[in-house]
Amino acid sequence: MALAGRGSSASCSEPVPDPPLPMSTGAIARRPLMDEPARGVARSRRLLPALVSLAVVSYAVALILPWHHRWDPALGAYRIVDGIDGASWLLGLIVLCAVLAWLLGREQAGFYTKMAAAVTAFLALTGMVVDYLNWQAVGAEVNSPVYVGPGFYVALAASGVLLLSTVLGWRWIESW
Repeated sequence: MALAGRGSSASCSEPVPDPPLPMSTGAIARRPLMDEPARGVARSRRLLPALVSLAVVSYAVALILPWHHRWDPALGAYRIVDGIDGASWLLGLIVLCAVLAWLLGREQAGFYTKMAAAVTAFLALTGMVVDYLNWQAVGAEVNSPVYVGPGFYVALAASGVLLLSTVLGWRWIESW
């Protein structure tokens, strides 16, 4: 044991343990790089922005796909409406989700980020339900069902991903 302090002072006579000697058995002792909660935090800091970014890309793809059909009096027939014409409200949702992905990627994500994620997921799901019900009323015809195209279903799946990231974020951000 070595004595603490460098001078000849008698008040610094508390013993300080020597550093441990390396293992002589030849076996390598592997210590974990981080404990289990810290590993979950690192995983969540990568996964949540990735999930929200996936939702942003899915919403952008849904805008170029067909969504519904609409009666066009000039043609005298129905025409297929893509997402940018029929669901332009998704542009605002894309901006909200992009800001949310940026917030989740920051180190200081906390209560307000969780609330922003919850509000964004609520708006996304409410928008999808309202869009579906609106097109059921507008596009309804006696002899044919309402056309709901692939763009609607891609956006619905993106809303599910956004809801999943909100639920995971609500649970994981507390441990950050």
